[in-house]
Amino acid sequence: MTSPTAPGLDSTRQIEPGTEQPSAELVVAQLGNILQSAVFRNSKRYAAVLRYIVEQTLSGNADQLKERTIGVDVFGRMPDYDTSSDHVVRSAMAEVRKRLAQYYADAETGGDVRIELQPGSYVPIFRTNTVLPEPVPALPQLVSSVRPPKASRSRGRWIAGLIAAMVVLVTAGSLVRSASGKNDALQSFWGPVLSSSRDVLVCVGNLEGGRSLASADSPMDLRSLSMGDFHRLPSQTIHVSDAVSLGNFVSFLGTRNKRWRIAGQTEANYADLRNGPAILIGLMNNTWTERLVGKTRFRAEKIAPRKVVIRDTRNPSNESWSMDYATPLLGITRDYALILRVFDPNTDQTVITAAGISVFGTLAASEFLTDSRSLSELSKFAPGWERRNLEVVLSTEVVRAKSGRPHILAVQVW
Repeated sequence: MTSPTAPGLDSTRQIEPGTEQPSAELVVAQLGNILQSAVFRNSKRYAAVLRYIVEQTLSGNADQLKERTIGVDVFGRMPDYDTSSDHVVRSAMAEVRKRLAQYYADAETGGDVRIELQPGSYVPIFRTNTVLPEPVPALPQLVSSVRPPKASRSRGRWIAGLIAAMVVLVTAGSLVRSASGKNDALQSFWGPVLSSSRDVLVCVGNLEGGRSLASADSPMDLRSLSMGDFHRLPSQTIHVSDAVSLGNFVSFLGTRNKRWRIAGQTEANYADLRNGPAILIGLMNNTWTERLVGKTRFRAEKIAPRKVVIRDTRNPSNESWSMDYATPLLGITRDYALILRVFDPNTDQTVITAAGISVFGTLAASEFLTDSRSLSELSKFAPGWERRNLEVVLSTEVVRAKSGRPHILAVQVW
């Protein structure tokens, strides 16, 4: 396999004349060694920073390694956060420099490739060590005291060397694939959520009319409630499609080793939303979603007893993104959904919505948000969306009460 070109290396060529520049594979392999070392493996924060700046440089994005960019992508800060008062990036970089120095101070772990970070810079330097280790006899500690014939020893060394080379290549290849995979659209969209130290609240809508058992305004008298009545309460019931959407999200979070907790919209409270990032499933059956989308460009409104429209406030007369719940089921051929990824100033947390006019749109939105290919389509509508608040209107075809592949209709970033 051809070594990947790393354009970012050219902008960081601060090495002595005649010093060989290491390949991307060697840099990635060395990064893996460093992250597994004693000075980094017990610190997720500093390991994440080092991994990010190395991978971005190898991907040719060295010119984007600024304090604000790192703060947004690694530490989950909002794009407009105050870098003058929030020193998280500068403090982390200082610690990474110190730990790199500690790693290379150990002659036994230094390796042939150096990854350095100069003071005042966020762009790492990659160089090949110019000090070569003393020659080591081939596998003396592994050779039996009964020495085989010379030809056998030579062949044994060749096989051992081949196995060692294969192990290095496989390891480096895996790390390169891991590095490139982290730069995809999924990582860009979910970065603020995945980088948060808090668990993710997954808040799913209830059937219409559901209210909490412990509502402060009108608490339910549980003494007169039978088990059958409890099972049929709207607050305890969600639609199957919303349950599938819920499964899509928790499955995705699980693959990224992100902890989550589930709450129905009637049981979730304001403190829950302030406690960490949130995913809101459902639109008209989730009051938390309704509260959030009521302040954005694209808004959901009831324009008749059973008709809902997603309206563009810049073109309020357009009501084509709508559904009438009085329509016979088999007459429904299209549904629409709102996706938001915003930093909510009321909760100081990132919030994501998968909010269809009906459950068909909600399910399509959950599939869109957990599919890298679908998310990559956003760049066609809004280049540079990755580090901004985002609102998307989706459309999905509905055939015999089954939703199809989602399609982007409109995007707003700010």
